[in-house]
Amino acid sequence: MACKFKYHINGVESRLYTELYGYMDNTNPEKKSVEKVYKILEDNAISTTSNGSRYIHTFDVPSNLKEIDVINKEYPGLIKTQYVRTVITNAANKTADLHTIDINEDVLSQIPTRSLETADFVSDSEVEIDQYVRLIAGEEKTDDYYLSEKARQENTSDQSRFSEMAREDRDRLESKVVSLKEAFAKVGITVDVEYDTELATLGEVRPGEVNPIVVLNPNLLKEDTAYHEFGHIYIDMLGINDPVIAAAIAQLKETILYKQVQERYPELTGDRLDKEVLATAIGLEGAKIVRKNPTFIQQIINRIMRRIGKVFGIEPNAAAVLAEEMFAKKLRGERMLNPLSPYTQESRDHQNFTEIVQDLKVRIASEIYEVEQLPPAEREKRIYNLQGLKEGLNKVRNVEDLLDTVNSMASSLGSTISRYDRIMELPIDERATLENMSEIYKLKTELDALGIMQSIKAVILVKKKEKKDALAKGLKISDQGNFDTLEDRVNNILDNALVYDAKFSSEIIPVMAQFLSGYHNNNIDTQLQAQIDNTRRYKRTQGLDTKTIEYVELKKRYNNGEIGAVEFLDAQVELKVEQLKNKQIPNYSALTKQLRAAHKDKSGFSYMLDPLIYSNDQAIQLFVKSVQDADVKKNDMTRVFKSKLSSAYQEFAAGMSESDVAKLNEDLLEEVMVNGVKRLGIINPIDTAKYYSDRSKAIRAIKAKYKLPVKQENQSNESFIKEYKSWVIVNQTSYKKSKFEEAQWDRKNSKPIKSWRDELKVLNQQIIAAKKVRKKLKEEDKEDSDAYSMQTGRLQELEKFKRKNYNSETQSPIGDWVSPDPKVYLNPKYTKIQSDPRLKKYYEFVLEELQEGHQMIGPKMDKNSWDKFSYLMPSIRKKDFDRLREQGIISGTRDMLKEGFSIVNTDDQYGTYNQNTGELNKRVPVYYTNKVPASDVSRDIAGSLYQFRHMAHNYKTKSEAVGSVMLFRDIIKNRKVLEENSSGIEKVIKTAEAMGFKMSKFKEGDSNTFKHVDEWIDTVMFGQNELKSELRGISLTKLAGGLNAFTAMNTLSFNLLQGANQLILDNLTMAQEAHANQFMSKEDLAWAKTKYWFSEGAAVADIGKFNPESKLGKALEYFDALTEFTDQEGNAVVGGKARKLLEGGNLLFLQQAAEHELSSTRLLALMHNLKGKLNDSDGKVIKNEKGEEADLYDMLLIDKKTGVMSVDPRVSNFSRLDFIGLVQGLSRRTNQTKGKMHSPMAQRRVVGKLVMLFRSWLLPGLRRRYGHGIISSGSTLHIDEELGTVTQGMYISFFNMLRETALTKELAYKKMSEMERQNVKRTMVELSAMIGAIALVGALADLDDDEESWASNFALYQAKRYHSEIAMWNPSGLFGETFRMMSSPTATARPVQAGFDLLGQMGSELGYATGMPWVEEKDVIYQRRAGRFNKGDRKITKDFQDLMIGWRGFNKSFGEGPKEAYKWFTQME
Repeated sequence: MACKFKYHINGVESRLYTELYGYMDNTNPEKKSVEKVYKILEDNAISTTSNGSRYIHTFDVPSNLKEIDVINKEYPGLIKTQYVRTVITNAANKTADLHTIDINEDVLSQIPTRSLETADFVSDSEVEIDQYVRLIAGEEKTDDYYLSEKARQENTSDQSRFSEMAREDRDRLESKVVSLKEAFAKVGITVDVEYDTELATLGEVRPGEVNPIVVLNPNLLKEDTAYHEFGHIYIDMLGINDPVIAAAIAQLKETILYKQVQERYPELTGDRLDKEVLATAIGLEGAKIVRKNPTFIQQIINRIMRRIGKVFGIEPNAAAVLAEEMFAKKLRGERMLNPLSPYTQESRDHQNFTEIVQDLKVRIASEIYEVEQLPPAEREKRIYNLQGLKEGLNKVRNVEDLLDTVNSMASSLGSTISRYDRIMELPIDERATLENMSEIYKLKTELDALGIMQSIKAVILVKKKEKKDALAKGLKISDQGNFDTLEDRVNNILDNALVYDAKFSSEIIPVMAQFLSGYHNNNIDTQLQAQIDNTRRYKRTQGLDTKTIEYVELKKRYNNGEIGAVEFLDAQVELKVEQLKNKQIPNYSALTKQLRAAHKDKSGFSYMLDPLIYSNDQAIQLFVKSVQDADVKKNDMTRVFKSKLSSAYQEFAAGMSESDVAKLNEDLLEEVMVNGVKRLGIINPIDTAKYYSDRSKAIRAIKAKYKLPVKQENQSNESFIKEYKSWVIVNQTSYKKSKFEEAQWDRKNSKPIKSWRDELKVLNQQIIAAKKVRKKLKEEDKEDSDAYSMQTGRLQELEKFKRKNYNSETQSPIGDWVSPDPKVYLNPKYTKIQSDPRLKKYYEFVLEELQEGHQMIGPKMDKNSWDKFSYLMPSIRKKDFDRLREQGIISGTRDMLKEGFSIVNTDDQYGTYNQNTGELNKRVPVYYTNKVPASDVSRDIAGSLYQFRHMAHNYKTKSEAVGSVMLFRDIIKNRKVLEENSSGIEKVIKTAEAMGFKMSKFKEGDSNTFKHVDEWIDTVMFGQNELKSELRGISLTKLAGGLNAFTAMNTLSFNLLQGANQLILDNLTMAQEAHANQFMSKEDLAWAKTKYWFSEGAAVADIGKFNPESKLGKALEYFDALTEFTDQEGNAVVGGKARKLLEGGNLLFLQQAAEHELSSTRLLALMHNLKGKLNDSDGKVIKNEKGEEADLYDMLLIDKKTGVMSVDPRVSNFSRLDFIGLVQGLSRRTNQTKGKMHSPMAQRRVVGKLVMLFRSWLLPGLRRRYGHGIISSGSTLHIDEELGTVTQGMYISFFNMLRETALTKELAYKKMSEMERQNVKRTMVELSAMIGAIALVGALADLDDDEESWASNFALYQAKRYHSEIAMWNPSGLFGETFRMMSSPTATARPVQAGFDLLGQMGSELGYATGMPWVEEKDVIYQRRAGRFNKGDRKITKDFQDLMIGWRGFNKSFGEGPKEAYKWFTQME
């Protein structure tokens, strides 16, 4: 009795297979009919008959080819297909590939019938059938066969498609390419090489406009690829009549290699096939030669042996001869006269088209890469459309084929434009939000990417002309409908782009101005008005920008006698007033005007050395504040988490040693294998190691039972895959049964995950929504639309995911919705944690906070399919002291040096890079998710968690601001820049001037202002703190950083002289500010000093604590007064005093103490200065607990539960961001530049890092004394949004007073503005202190020997140094400092020189010890007293001590050190 089988594909009954396999299974071999098989194929739309010939149905060629492939796997050799040509179908003039189809009658007649005994699975239950099919058969890919078929059709003999050799290392490949290019260059032929990861083959040769081009896919390359492709060029240029070429082809005929190539390239015949075989042989021989790497002598010997062989009738391997000529760079140039084969030549127009397609592929691949980084919800909105575009581009052959791609781009642009229009319909104040600006930036990004449309249009125009010429000749034109539609769509897109590009310029600037104006410090407008009033009252022109055309013309009229002195003065006053008014920002319109106006460029000096906040452009200053706002939000998130972590950690670590973090956390950590790499993770409730081990054993047993192939040692992956596929084809029944048993094992050892019902609910909703959208599109007759295709793809993905994870018949989860059964695989370490309350509480805290961090950055780390989040530890490398403890000194030091001087994948100072383009990712970086071996990952759970969360907070807050940041970047990039003459006056177009109107000349190229903004964004937003620079595997940036760190430690540690100098210098500078009474008064400073030392006890209670407990300590973090929290907080050591003592920075405790005192008292004084100025919402002054007018310190509250600080909500007239700017801005003016936010761009570079060491005070000091505009802009007045005031260099104000007094014969001080008088006071205090220092030096330098003491010498040094450092700021002093910088550009030169001196001295010691005659005693031993060394001391002692950290600073500070230091300063002068 015949058997009635049903055949299923992906859980759905297949009519084709049920009919075809049913016929095969129930019909005796001798009765099987070819016509019946054709009938079944035609009934199922696989084949069709036309004019007596049979073809594959053109309706869906890829699917039909796939079906035939499946049938041939079941019945090998039954159906044969042959590609004929590409034809026009009847459906909308679309093209399709035409294939013939033939049934092999011999194979058909040998197919036996099958009974129930031979069936893979027998059941009457639909549920069991469905489950069996999904568990065993799996799911088929529908495009693999079609793509391979397309490759077979289209590849020509200049493409390398296959290789059995090993993968090529990139460095070795580069070496081969360089060598081969040199070989061809020696005979006058330049070969260009390009790398293309999108190339479907290993490599190919393309004709360039001038030179041949070898294109290689670095992801697919094998050892023979380079020689193979260059071999094509050598073969073509020698020609097939060359004796060696002819001999090589003759030798290769009838070989196995020839047959293999012939099978791989069925479309090649004759000379083309011969050349491909020979190129393949050259590739193989070339790879062998490179492996052996023969010397020049060996090459000569090989040639001699070949000639000897010829004498005896032994023909050499001609392919090997050709490969050796290429290797030895001895090409026979005199015979290389033939051009490249004509089949490799393409028209320039086709090359343009190819470049367009490649450009689109790269763009879409980059977009997919970016979208893959998004959270799942955002990813789902965009990924299906992009994947569809990617697949579509693989099928593009002609310009008409780009219609779907262009339609998709038009649809995407249209959607973005609609969102943009909706935003622009909002009131102006509602448009200027971070969210809206992110949407607007998407439009700008799409507009910028439409440049490729111009290229497509150019190709269309060429094609249009070709079609027109063809029509004129009476030829038939195919696919004209698609072509016309494409042309219309491209023109429409370009028209829209022009419109919205113009709208962007006119509409976005006001939105940006509205946004930035919210960060404007309103105190500035008041200060500007004070300057205006002073100018008009006393007719003072100081601060007038004289480098303007208006002033030049005014001066010209005065010089020509057109106006008198009084009129000239009045005109200057009004010009100055107008300039000041233009700097006021009463509303966003004023800022809009500034952003639209052309501007003068900043100098290269300012670009490299100034903080961006020092810009003369107010919009740029406000932009910096807007980004700083994101940092404040980030810091707040970190402070809240810090408080929680501190509490949890203290409870966990109580009573335990914290010095060994590996031991402290050993009960919470485990090492697990992930993709073949041992990784470090938090304990997983499931014993994953046991589960995977048991599963692996079970699968091995199943494979052994059914005799599946096993990969042998030394067997290549390619060879094993080939063997495995062959076995599966022959042993389908055993293969499927083995898979079924694997599935049974999985079911017995797993259970549903908790959230599967919720996930199913969401999934069903998504499927219903996709079906509704698709149905609506179908009803609207839009089945050919991009939207319909996207929804179809989305629906397929969703249903595929559902089939994978849910059995609809049994209504139970499978796949990712089940996890190992904890009854079988409960982790014993997890059991231990649950039984220990201390471990359990900390474990749950760590997991909860780690998962919250993952939610912020999205799914970036490996995880088990059943887990919601990864249990892996952040890939943060061990701290040095932990590494030494865990690995030992030798191993630990080796790894430390490797990480310290080479670029590793966990570095977080270079940003992240796009895998497709190699460019810096213009997005906020995510770090610590790399695949790093457990041996390198820190076991400090608390420290790693804190660093990970600080990074996640940065990602969250900065990502929200990326749109506004990039929009501002584009505004600055597109803003016109005035061209200036040597005097700094803007140039005008003479022709326009002659015609009676002004037209300025503009600079070409990127301005220094834009470069500064662009680099700053890369640094602050995108994490590129340093520019990568390598030399032979050594990171020069890390080397420079290491040298700087060692120099600082060597110079400053235990250096009491320097620490005291810092304290004196900074406090005297603060005294200047107190006397100036601009930001603080003398009373404020006195109160701050008293508060710091007596009330707060210098916050000594916070020493060694991870989370400060004192109010002052919390305030320092709340306002980031030390300028460390934003950048360095994530690296803080979590733990108690013992662990924090291990930090290397503790050696600089003297400098840290001075910095802490200054920063604290500055902060306290500024807070006290707000006494009586803080109002509530009713405008009333707020009182403190004592009933007195409150200052800001009174208004700082600390939450009793969380310990987190905030400002009393009653305060309504206080801006924390403005106050932070004031604190940090004043810190920079009175001390030095600190923090990434305000770091100069020079420090991103190797040389800049070295030069700027110990010189971060230079630019702030220069600007404080000489201002911001004296060198470049002409005006000495500067608007400072950070300080919230108008500033001028204090020396400039002082010099102006002296000059005015001399001119008017009366003291000019009374006529000066309040700001100028404050500057005069600063200068007077500084000069007075310098005079006092001079007097002290005079008194102490003349002390008798018996009066001299360490204390007097210490004071003498400090007085001398203070005098020298202040005197440096006068013009002659600045010249001297510049000369010193040129003669000794970096402080690292001293320890480097000391290192060489030590090596030299060691050589002298060795020579002296061994009696070398050229080494004398004076070379190794002091012959008289020298500094701290006596006669008889060995010189090598000094060299050792000079390199010992701490020793130099200690010796310099005590004993004779201060006296010697004073002498050195005297000698310097």
